Amino acid sequence: MTPAGKKTDLTNLLRESASDREAPAASAGVPAAVRPAPATPPAGKAAGAGRVRPKYAQIRGDQQTELDVLARELMDARTSGGRRITANTLIRVAIDTLLAQRHLLVGNDEEELARNYFKSLGIQESKTQQRS
Repeated sequence: MTPAGKKTDLTNLLRESASDREAPAASAGVPAAVRPAPATPPAGKAAGAGRVRPKYAQIRGDQQTELDVLARELMDARTSGGRRITANTLIRVAIDTLLAQRHLLVGNDEEELARNYFKSLGIQESKTQQRS
């Protein structure tokens, strides 16, 4: 895609976004009974479930390298097709694991959190502890 094409795409995106923001104003004078109800997620689904949103985290160089290596290893070891396994995939899995085991997260700083969490998992030493 040429730089001009990127500019056009961004311009169209901004126009669409602006028209989306203007749409609610057009329905401001319409009685609530006539306006369509906002879409609700199906039962058992959280709003936004299945969609991903960017969340930026500062990670060490060794973490980035090891995530990339592990993602490639997992991709190479796959026995069936499907969505790619990337470093972001692994980060989402790690976040889900932390959230599912939040009761194991105890500490006043990153080092204490890591030490206590790894100890509860039976892992001797984390990279965070090795840095100290």
